[in-house]
Amino acid sequence: MRANDLVQKVVNIARNYKTLYVYACFGAPMTNSNKNRYMGGQAIYEFNRRADRAAKIRNASSNTFGFDCVNLIKGVLWGWNGNLNHIYGGAVYGSNGVPDTNANGMFWDYCYDQSSDFRNIVPGEFVWMEGHIGIYIGGGLAVECTPIWADGVQITAVGNIGAKAGYATRTWTSHGKSKFVDYSGSPSPAPAPQPTPELKYHVGQEVVVNGQLYGTSDGDNPGSVVSNVETTITRAVAGKPFPYNTTGDLGWVAEGSISLKQAPAPQKDDLLELVKRTIRGDFGDGDERRAALGDRYDEVQHQVQMNIDNGLTRWDNIRLF
Repeated sequence: MRANDLVQKVVNIARNYKTLYVYACFGAPMTNSNKNRYMGGQAIYEFNRRADRAAKIRNASSNTFGFDCVNLIKGVLWGWNGNLNHIYGGAVYGSNGVPDTNANGMFWDYCYDQSSDFRNIVPGEFVWMEGHIGIYIGGGLAVECTPIWADGVQITAVGNIGAKAGYATRTWTSHGKSKFVDYSGSPSPAPAPQPTPELKYHVGQEVVVNGQLYGTSDGDNPGSVVSNVETTITRAVAGKPFPYNTTGDLGWVAEGSISLKQAPAPQKDDLLELVKRTIRGDFGDGDERRAALGDRYDEVQHQVQMNIDNGLTRWDNIRLF
C-alpha cells in the first residue's frame, strides 16, 4: 500500500466512522455476536471484560467499529473498508503478507530507518512508544487508536513536533518506515483537519442534555424537547449551531443544551484510580475538573501531569510518582 493511501484511509476512519477502542479487534462492527466475541472468556480479552470497557462495548451501536492501536494498522493493511455486513468490516485476517503481531513487533520487526529524531519524519511512517503505535499523517499530526480522549480512532498532535490547538498531544519514542508501505516519491500529507478549539465538549464525553433536538447540525427538522437525558457525545461538528450528536442518534443539540455529566469520585484513599479516571476524561477539564475533584485537585493533577510527561496514558500503565 502506498503511504499516501494509508494516510487517507486512517484519516477517513478517524473523521467519518464511529469507532471504539476494543482490544484485539481489527475493525469488526459491534454487532451482538461480535460484542460477545470480544468480551469472551479468553485471556486476550481480559481488558475488554473490565467493567468500564464492557459497558462501553455493550452500549456501542451496531455501526460502531472496534479497533486497538496495532489492529487499526493491520485492519487497514488487511483490506478493511467499513463493510457493516462483514464480520471484520471487510478485513481479511493475515492477508497481503501482513502478519498478526503486536505494537512492538510491528515496529521493531517490520519497520526500518527507525529514529528518535522527528525532524525527518514523513507521512505514512509509524510512530511508536512502548506497547503503543500510530500512523503519522503530516502537519505534526498522527492517527492512533486509544481508550483515552475520544476512546477510539482519533487524530492527535505529535508532541515531538509540537502541540496543536484542538488536539490531544502524545509524545512518542520513535518513528520508522513500514516494510508493508511504499514510500517512493513524495506522498502528499492528508489535508490536516481543522482544529476545533471553539468546541467546549468532545466525542466520547458523557453529558446531560436539556433542550431542543434537531435532525441536522444546521437545525433542520426540529424534534422533541428533552430533559435530563444522560448520554454520550458521538459526533461533534465545529462551526454549526447545533454541533453535537449523541449515542443512538438522539438528535443534534446546541452547546448550551449540554452539561458534563459528573462522575462520582472514587474512595478517598484510591489516588491511583482517581488519576486514571482523570486522564480518561471522567471529570472533564478546567473548572469542571476542579469542582469534581474538590480538595484533591492539586494532588491528582500533579500525578496526571507526571504521567502525561512520561507518556503514560493507558489505563494499564498509569502509575503514581
